[in-house]
Amino acid sequence: MSDQPNEKDQDRDGGPAYTPAHPIKRIVAWVGIAYMVCLVGLNLYPFFHGGDYLTGVAPLFACPGIAGLLAIALWSLRQKDATYSKKASMAVLALVCVVGLIVSLALGIPPLVEGLVG
Repeated sequence: MSDQPNEKDQDRDGGPAYTPAHPIKRIVAWVGIAYMVCLVGLNLYPFFHGGDYLTGVAPLFACPGIAGLLAIALWSLRQKDATYSKKASMAVLALVCVVGLIVSLALGIPPLVEGLVG
């Protein structure tokens, strides 16, 4: 047995071949990016509005997490090897996430618009 990886496991330059991350890891990474964009925007707001902070937008900070959980539920729902009970629970979770997303947006968008316009 050789210590060298197979040719299939290497790219042209001799390094290890590219293996993409699991879809759930990518979803979680995008949720993290969305949270960082929200935090940077929230921290930059006082600089452009005379030192006043944006208030009442806390429900909007649930949206990236809920959207990520919804994406994971939909991805899990589409897997062919999943059992019926897992598919049913992922469908219920997706429905709960949709309701939570709608409620969070309905509670968070009016204060956001008021803070940005006013």
